[in-house]
Amino acid sequence: MGIIHQKYLPFSEEQLLSHFADVGAGRAGEREKYLGYYRKSTENYKTYCQANPDRKGKTLRETKVPCQIEKDERFWTVACMMTIFYSPNRTEELVHLLKLAYGAYPPVEGIDRWEECCSGDLALFFETNLPSPRSYKDWLSKNLTTRQFIPYILDSAFLDGDRDKPNLEGPTHVDALLVNSKNGFAVIIEAKVLSDISVEITYDLMRNQIARNIDVMMGAENDTLPDPLNKRDPKRTLFLLVTPKLFKDNPTSRLYGYKFMEYKKDSDALARDLPHRTDCDWGIVTQKLGWLTWEDFRSVNKDCCRWLR
Repeated sequence: MGIIHQKYLPFSEEQLLSHFADVGAGRAGEREKYLGYYRKSTENYKTYCQANPDRKGKTLRETKVPCQIEKDERFWTVACMMTIFYSPNRTEELVHLLKLAYGAYPPVEGIDRWEECCSGDLALFFETNLPSPRSYKDWLSKNLTTRQFIPYILDSAFLDGDRDKPNLEGPTHVDALLVNSKNGFAVIIEAKVLSDISVEITYDLMRNQIARNIDVMMGAENDTLPDPLNKRDPKRTLFLLVTPKLFKDNPTSRLYGYKFMEYKKDSDALARDLPHRTDCDWGIVTQKLGWLTWEDFRSVNKDCCRWLR
């Protein structure tokens, strides 16, 4: 099979499909829908570029839709991570990046070297759904009116009569996930290009996307997930934010910059935003938060993010 796009996704559909776990986009019937998104975006882009070899002076109204691929987080994430994953120097490149994000040694239990994290049975998944922690859903059902105030939304939290809905938060959609089934090491990746984080879920107006990812990182609800996702060890899982260098250099330009820096510097802030977790060593949790840029990936592998000037 031919590659999807020479610059923005230089891999085949068959290769891409191999990185869907049997959850979310990896379920039967969803894979083709997911691939359809890439096909359509690529076809629109190629057609427009062929008809308009010189785009200078074109209005944003004309170029925004057909050129979506140039700022699409899905394309950036898949192309960048697959480039590293299939690199002949994968372990070396991952170790370099992880040291840059977290320091010289892994901030996880029982593993002393990054090489141990990155070698062995390593798997990469995209668009993966990880279950919401049971402790959070139980807490939210008891504190619903402190986190939401719109009447019809509150009413919808009941199945019938006074019986609560059993699931007030669905699974968390993870942009990318690295899992080492040999030792349980994992990295949950939240990727951004131009967008910011979401600041709420339906029943909790205070639950921002960074806190939600960290909560899932700490969660142990892996028993219903397919192999190797069920091998992920929460105590050996890290959270990684990936953004353009422009926004890391200017973190207050985005809400995720505020929240990430707050969580790194003030463990009490995490305790405040994850009130259902009362038995945590938040100082250890803050060490598991890392921030890399697309430019960092390109610095270790020139084939990453080839569209960056």
